[in-house]
This record gives sequence, structure tokens and C-alpha cells, in this order.
Amino acid sequence: MSTMSNAPTAPQDLAEHSWVRDLGATLNRWCVAYLTWRIERAAIIQLGSMSDRQLQDIGISRSEIASAVRGKVERIRALSC
Repeated sequence: MSTMSNAPTAPQDLAEHSWVRDLGATLNRWCVAYLTWRIERAAIIQLGSMSDRQLQDIGISRSEIASAVRGKVERIRALSC
């Protein structure tokens, strides 16, 4: 016959679960950062292939492509006004 105990989990078990959870969170952050970088690079390449006239039509210059993709153009323009 076995008995079930409501005793708290041993600290070692909690440390192992915490370590695994932290590793999973770190891997998730790396994956998101990598995918974000790939998407940004694809957008920069695509915008870079556009003509200056096309870029002007959407409101950015060639030198602003990387900043525009990362969402920094509006902040830069707001600070310069």
C-alpha cells in the first residue's frame, strides 16, 4: 500500500524545473530575435530593390530604409521638428 503526501516539492526539483523553464525562455527569445532579424532583412532587401521614385512615394529615402523597417523613422523625424 502506498501513501500520498502533500509535502512541498524538494528544492532540488524546483531548481531543475526553473532551469528548464529558463532555458526554454532563452531559446524562445533567441528564436523570436532570429525570426525578427530575417523578416527585417527581407524587408530591407525588398525596399532596397525599389527605385528612388517608389521610395519617395511611400515617404522614405534610401538612407532611411533600415530605420523605417525597424520603426525608428517616425521617432527621428519627431525629434528633428
